[in-house]
Amino acid sequence: MTISAKERDNLLRWDGKKPGHYEVYYLKWNDLVSRTAGWIRYTLTSPLPAAGDPYCELWGMFFDMDQPANNFAVKNRFPIQSLVWDQDRFRVQIADAELCQTSCRASITDPEKKLSMSWDLTFDSPTPTLYYFPSEFYYQSRNPKTKSLVPHLDARFHGTVVANGREIKLRDVPGLENHLWGSEHALRWAWGHCNAFSEDPSAVFDCIDSQLKIGPWVSPHMKFFYIKFRGKEYVLNQPWHWALWHRSQWELGRWTFQARFPGLRVQGEIKSRFEELLAITYMDPDGKLLWCNNNTAGSIKLSLFDLSGKSLGRLTSDGGCTVEFVDRKTYPQVPVRL
Repeated sequence: MTISAKERDNLLRWDGKKPGHYEVYYLKWNDLVSRTAGWIRYTLTSPLPAAGDPYCELWGMFFDMDQPANNFAVKNRFPIQSLVWDQDRFRVQIADAELCQTSCRASITDPEKKLSMSWDLTFDSPTPTLYYFPSEFYYQSRNPKTKSLVPHLDARFHGTVVANGREIKLRDVPGLENHLWGSEHALRWAWGHCNAFSEDPSAVFDCIDSQLKIGPWVSPHMKFFYIKFRGKEYVLNQPWHWALWHRSQWELGRWTFQARFPGLRVQGEIKSRFEELLAITYMDPDGKLLWCNNNTAGSIKLSLFDLSGKSLGRLTSDGGCTVEFVDRKTYPQVPVRL
């Protein structure tokens, strides 16, 4: 069977046995019509022997842009035997849930907390995979210990989501699908993505600022910036760009940055109020914990200039930007939900 390059990028990397491995498929969408957003994850963790038995999980997070008190997170865990996947095409099944190259469906419930979320969606995108690393070498080598790529960077979603009994119909709603895997998460990071700009629905922005643990040392901030603006794509992902072409500073709830591409300069800010964030717990295969503070309905403001300083306009979105702040500590401002 011949499959596309994008579908090959989505194929499961785990061999079904190897310990010390985690793998995640996550999808998000921003529906500015219903003023809601969603973030879902299909995951597996194969811990090191001392950290427990392998397992797989389904995660769902729902965001109400106008009433963040309605935001919630829910997940179900299953034994690894509940995970089934195909070798010659992209299809991952966890219990009754399924994720394929252009569709996904699942149902999650937590009777104790009286929470539930289900989805039955199709999606697709015209863009090729976005690679965060500049060459295949980084994806094949042992380091960095976490790999990530975006097969569906500028997806459009159709279908139905039900969040705590509230049914939402999605029609041509912007979002993305990402695939990541590795032996250890980054030490800490901020990530942002938006393809729901008010001024230009065809524009796309994606950025990461992360640090890694390398033996006893902590790496410099490793930064990646991508923008599609007026039909042209700009990417900064080389190591020498980190110091010379980027400026980035983030703290919980606020991220400011500057990126200078060939022919384009971008100044930006991504924000989330504390009450909009949902904190959830991740685990490395060795059992160490970290916490993700996510708001899939955040706000973003970008100012764009040519290299002479002439303004090329602005891109903004209120509720259309996903942002997460991940660290090896919890924050008292954001209660941990999962």
